[in-house]
Amino acid sequence: MKQNTYHHKNLKNELIEKGIEIVNECGLEQLSLRKVALACNVSHAAPYSHFANKEELLLAMQLHITDQFTGTLEKTISKYEDQPDFMVKFGIAYITFFMNKPQYFHFLFGQGSPEVDLGPEAGEGYKPFQIYKEQVLKRLERTDLTLEKKQDCVIALFAYVHGLTALVTMPNAKYNLGWENKLEDLITTLGVSI
Repeated sequence: MKQNTYHHKNLKNELIEKGIEIVNECGLEQLSLRKVALACNVSHAAPYSHFANKEELLLAMQLHITDQFTGTLEKTISKYEDQPDFMVKFGIAYITFFMNKPQYFHFLFGQGSPEVDLGPEAGEGYKPFQIYKEQVLKRLERTDLTLEKKQDCVIALFAYVHGLTALVTMPNAKYNLGWENKLEDLITTLGVSI
């Protein structure tokens, strides 16, 4: 008798996505390779062909999100870099990425461990934030702001866009006009242009 099997095109990716889902629904302490395997309808041994342990899965989950987020920001830069409203487009791309996948935002900034270096110099740390910081500082080169004021701008703009992202990804935050239709207005409402 032939056994009916379920074929996974990309089991590693599916395990990562289910892991993110489990952490968001049940908490980090409830994540295990066995639970992820069960959620993917595979044997409890299947995840071990991709991850040695839970810590490797967690790292892969964070990298999975980071790679996609980085790609989105880099595409936005290549498409809009020379436009006067670039920072608005960049902010919209940041927010929209997580608005479309709120589970990524909640995992990454609630359970993950990205290092966000708020200093004014370009440096190491969480790659998407470094990309953001480079873009802000690039636009501030034309100003006569002190290094301290440039750092203030980096922090204030990040806090604003990241805060809007947190708001639009909150399951209990309702906005009857639809966030998609208001992002540009919300980003430009303070009259900040750099």
